[in-house]
Amino acid sequence: MNLEALWHIVLTVCLDGSCLQQDVQWFDTKEQCRTTLVEYQAIPKDGDWDSVEWTCKPLHGEEA
Repeated sequence: MNLEALWHIVLTVCLDGSCLQQDVQWFDTKEQCRTTLVEYQAIPKDGDWDSVEWTCKPLHGEEA
């Protein structure tokens, strides 16, 4: 049985103090997530968001 955590890329955008999150893609390993994260971070920001943040996190958890 594989007890490894699944990882996912989460997009967080904020505007005027209000933030939204979207689950973008899932991965079997942290390394796969981080490798793909670099590609997402290279996408130019669209719209008038105050902030745009791409992060890798364990699914259903926070990274310590």
